[in-house]
Amino acid sequence: MYRLVKPIVLCGFMASGKTTVGKLAARRWNLPLYDTDKLIVSKTGKSIPAIFAEKGEAYFRDVEHEICREVAAYPPCIISSGGGLLTYSRNGDLLQGKTVIVLLNRDFDTIWSFLSNCTDRPLVTQKKKDGILALYESRIPLYRKYADFEIENTSGPEQCVDILEQDLIKQGLLLLDE
Repeated sequence: MYRLVKPIVLCGFMASGKTTVGKLAARRWNLPLYDTDKLIVSKTGKSIPAIFAEKGEAYFRDVEHEICREVAAYPPCIISSGGGLLTYSRNGDLLQGKTVIVLLNRDFDTIWSFLSNCTDRPLVTQKKKDGILALYESRIPLYRKYADFEIENTSGPEQCVDILEQDLIKQGLLLLDE
């Protein structure tokens, strides 16, 4: 059985596979999984589209930062972050060092194939493909700024978890209990 040393934060753009990979990793290592967007919904009692519509993005980002502060203190677990969480330095600075930040990346065309018919993501419903591409290109360097390492999600979620496991073992962050 493996033991994780710190919480893992999976970051990346919308539809990069954070939730799917997070579920598989949590199951594999028998760890709890937290999703920052679900924690925001639980804390506010409102869906993310409702928060954006009623209170605006600035309010959402403030609640997101509160959640970030909470998860930074969690014991070892898997945390799937919202796509915008690490685009704010206050969140990246808070998580860096206390967690292992892993960037899951996908090429934009694959992401767009997931997002093109999406109706529950406020930032997607407000923009066309070119706008989403510009957002993607602006966010990738911000994720990389905080990521401890990056995994290209090109071969499916199981492969991502295998790579994540190998990287964590090499870094001494996933230990074999004896």
